Amino acid sequence: MEPINWREVYAKIKDFIKLSLKKYSLFIVHLTPHQNIAQTVLSYTLLGWILLSLPFMNTTDVSFLDNLFTSASAVSTTGLNSVNFADSYTFLGKLVVLFLIQVGGVGYMTFSSFVYLSFSQRHRLRKSQQEALSAEVALPNTLKLSDFLWAAMVFTFIAESIGAVFLFNYFQHHNYSLFDSAWYSIFHSVSSFCTAGFSLWNNSMENFADSKTINIVISCLSLAGAMGFIVVTDIFNFIRRKTKEITFTTKIIVLVTACLVAFGTFTLFVTTPGLTLMEAFFQSVAAMTTCGFNTVNIGTLSSCSLLILILLMSIGGSPSGTAGGIKTTAFASVLAIMYSRLRLHNRVEFLGRRIPLVRLYAATSTFLLYALFLFASIFLLTWTEKLPFLSLAFESAAALGTAGLSTGITGELSGWGKLIIIGTMLIGRIGVVTFGMAILAHDDDDDEDDKPAEKEDVAV
Repeated sequence: MEPINWREVYAKIKDFIKLSLKKYSLFIVHLTPHQNIAQTVLSYTLLGWILLSLPFMNTTDVSFLDNLFTSASAVSTTGLNSVNFADSYTFLGKLVVLFLIQVGGVGYMTFSSFVYLSFSQRHRLRKSQQEALSAEVALPNTLKLSDFLWAAMVFTFIAESIGAVFLFNYFQHHNYSLFDSAWYSIFHSVSSFCTAGFSLWNNSMENFADSKTINIVISCLSLAGAMGFIVVTDIFNFIRRKTKEITFTTKIIVLVTACLVAFGTFTLFVTTPGLTLMEAFFQSVAAMTTCGFNTVNIGTLSSCSLLILILLMSIGGSPSGTAGGIKTTAFASVLAIMYSRLRLHNRVEFLGRRIPLVRLYAATSTFLLYALFLFASIFLLTWTEKLPFLSLAFESAAALGTAGLSTGITGELSGWGKLIIIGTMLIGRIGVVTFGMAILAHDDDDDEDDKPAEKEDVAV
């Protein structure tokens, strides 16, 4: 038997990788921006699935389907788990999940564009990258892509670092080892800001229901991520005096977010016996920001409370943020349409500002598509599963909104049920409109409004 020529093997592997990357690059060039986003999400999911399926990533015998479920849940920053995450994966497996959460949270095109921009000698994005990034992040026309890109990455690092420091200080004062304090604080800070909902404890945050530090830090991180990088970029530009006032989009995001949190806190507190005000606030924030953590057992909540959480999860966070859902700006636009119609007004306004027609099209399309996908997911689950209807509806709403809250039925789903939830989570992270455009739209389509853009419009 002849000895193996390792140099020759290495050369063949190197040539194979180069050829594969070249074919992959040629494949991406022919994709529309929305198709590019969809294939990127699927690529990261596939990569995570392969890595998590390696033997040394699991502490128990986790099936290929459950590894795929975990990967899709991490990439989509949902947090649903078909297996016990805390006990089923090794430290390396959890590191893989943390990486997928981070990339999924800041946005796939945002992350890749930042990496390219950092190492590019020209310090400028290619046209295809700009188009894909523009498709992924909905920005008002007063903000530049370059400003948004740097602000998003810097703010992510600062927010997660500050959150980790506060959490580390808490764990250090509660008899955790130095390594555990550092690991728990970093993991949960990233998971909170990216609104992922993955926890290193089996019962999420139920052990810390009475901890003001944990409740406040997790809530602030998830709100910061869910409100989106538009708000951060806008405020940063305002402080630097690059802009004269806060944009219309930021005003809508802050107002609607505050109203939804207040509404959720009040209704949960009133309709749920035994629930403290802090628990009601945390659970309202967790649902609206789609961060997916819970300090109370969701399975024990009343039907009324579950319906409130479904509403909050469906509305979700804000555009260009880490949360899922319809988005606060789209929700505000639909409310404005309804109000204007009831008042017999021809113009659609919100906070005294006219909303451009193209943004109204986007909002109504998002609202209707979201309702259709939610109906389809619930219908398929009720067809394949023999579980309570409200629990299945809640599971579908959590998956499409990438919220990750569950009444406890995720592990009881059949193989078909898990595949349905996987598809729902990925569609929710890609975005219902983006997913539809990835299937139907082509490069030669021209759906832009013929009228010139408003001086300042709203991102939807």
